[in-house]
Amino acid sequence: MKKDGLIGMWQEGNDRLFRDEKTDKKMIEQYLNEKTFKGTRKINMNLGFYGMVQLANVILLSMNLAGYSSNPAMIWVLVPQLILTIGILIYGIDLFYKLKDINKYSDSLQVLIERQLWFFKRPYEIWLFLVSVSVIILMTNVNLYIDNDNGNYVINNKVMFVIVTLVAFLFIYGSQKVAGIRSLRSLKAYLSDLQHGVLEQSDRLEHTKKRYIWIWVALFVLLSASLIYGIITANRM
Repeated sequence: MKKDGLIGMWQEGNDRLFRDEKTDKKMIEQYLNEKTFKGTRKINMNLGFYGMVQLANVILLSMNLAGYSSNPAMIWVLVPQLILTIGILIYGIDLFYKLKDINKYSDSLQVLIERQLWFFKRPYEIWLFLVSVSVIILMTNVNLYIDNDNGNYVINNKVMFVIVTLVAFLFIYGSQKVAGIRSLRSLKAYLSDLQHGVLEQSDRLEHTKKRYIWIWVALFVLLSASLIYGIITANRM
């Protein structure tokens, strides 16, 4: 009886340990699943926002084509921009459906993360470059619309124009690239934790994100203070 009791206790302990292990694994998968779909929502927001930018570009380009219709040189500048903008819009719609299919047809969380990693490394990388170009198109066409002088547009300082445009492009692409790298790093951490059955990489990532938030807040406050100081100084002069 004593031997049977010990065997029963041993089996009960093993069953409890197995249940705890399954519960822990389920909780880890649930946590990582929520994090993964949160990243998906951010991508959809990015696609939606820059989709609106493309629509704004189409409207502005159409207005500028009408405004510069008497200037053949400007028509040759505006028409390729319009074609490129429509192409970027179509590519963004295609990305939206690609991501939707990835989330819909992935049969496991690991497959979902692996497919999202492919999405970030390939089609989404192209998107980052294209949307940076689209913002430059938006900025340029706003200036063209405002400074339209009976179908003519004059660039007073061509070198400065090129430098400002290049800096703006690098800043926009750089900020998009940094956000993309962070998302890629997050997915790699989630995949590693899922495979090892722990949340080590994810926890480390969350602590890093908190530090970055405080850095961005400090930079925002510093830039805001500098802007306010500049405005006050300019008004006193």
